[in-house]
Amino acid sequence: MFQPLDGPALQGVLSVGTGAVVEAKVGAFPFSERKVITIQPEGKIYVLFADDGSTPSVSDLSTKGFIHFKDAKETYEAGAGQKVYLLSFTGTVNVKLAERT
Repeated sequence: MFQPLDGPALQGVLSVGTGAVVEAKVGAFPFSERKVITIQPEGKIYVLFADDGSTPSVSDLSTKGFIHFKDAKETYEAGAGQKVYLLSFTGTVNVKLAERT
């Protein structure tokens, strides 16, 4: 999948659907040393950065989130404290995710 920038990384695949918001993280908690995340979905998804502590609704993601297109690999700055949420545009989409330092 992806190589770490200059240190450890966690990598995985998330299943993201249209009915539930999914936090972008590998495992139960965000990687404590995370500085960036790299996302590559197998279909179109919404991405929303949130910092208020509450999980956004499906409506929030579809109206406030930005579109990340199928197979596009993008890297975003997002420390362990930055919540990043994902939602599928249609159907269920597998999303490759790497949390890196």
